[in-house]
Amino acid sequence: MWRQLESAGVASNTVLALDFVHFGQSQHDAEALANQLSENYEMEVVEFERDGCWLVKGTTRPYGIEMTEEQHLGWVEFMADVANSYACVFSTWAIEAPALGANFHSEEIESAS
Repeated sequence: MWRQLESAGVASNTVLALDFVHFGQSQHDAEALANQLSENYEMEVVEFERDGCWLVKGTTRPYGIEMTEEQHLGWVEFMADVANSYACVFSTWAIEAPALGANFHSEEIESAS
């Protein structure tokens, strides 16, 4: 994903907005995860009606952040690890660079061949 960000003009001083989703099967675990992440993000826990799972949605909005490639990778690793510690899964994330009019989604990442 970082290569796509760089191609669009994102640099380490570009202000970004992050949105992300975790999911889990226990409301208690989902709320505990959201509580921990609420120290740095706006968080919301909602029941995903179709599967009986709980979605933990987070965002940096209305604030932005700046990050380097290394910080982005560390953030992804942290999100996966912290989700796992609450029996949840780090599912997807999106990055918006408002000044560039660009949006990037983890679902659109092409694997390197």
